[in-house]
Amino acid sequence: MQSYLALILGASIGASIRYIFYLFNLSAFGLPLSTIIVNIIGSSLAGFFYGKFQNSAYVFMYIGIFGSLTTLSAFSLELFQLLGNKDFLRAIIYFLFNIVITLAFFYAFHVISLKIAS
Repeated sequence: MQSYLALILGASIGASIRYIFYLFNLSAFGLPLSTIIVNIIGSSLAGFFYGKFQNSAYVFMYIGIFGSLTTLSAFSLELFQLLGNKDFLRAIIYFLFNIVITLAFFYAFHVISLKIAS
């Protein structure tokens, strides 16, 4: 039961932050930036805190906050819209930013957390 409550609280926080970015509807050069930004933030935090939580704290942080903050469904929808509009260059850039950049931030912040811990 404790893990479930941790999930509900974490998901509420993550989804609320995600919704705030959705309301800003940030874009540049025709790219929907809000999703890219939350994915970078979520990946950075996930990398920073990687391996530092267990049990209910893990459920709260990783499944609750980070899982609700980052969003594969919005990424898929926005990528599909770009492809549907035959905007292939922006679709490729958008894909690369969401996949490559967020993975790079995850790794970078994980390395930073290891350096802080030592």
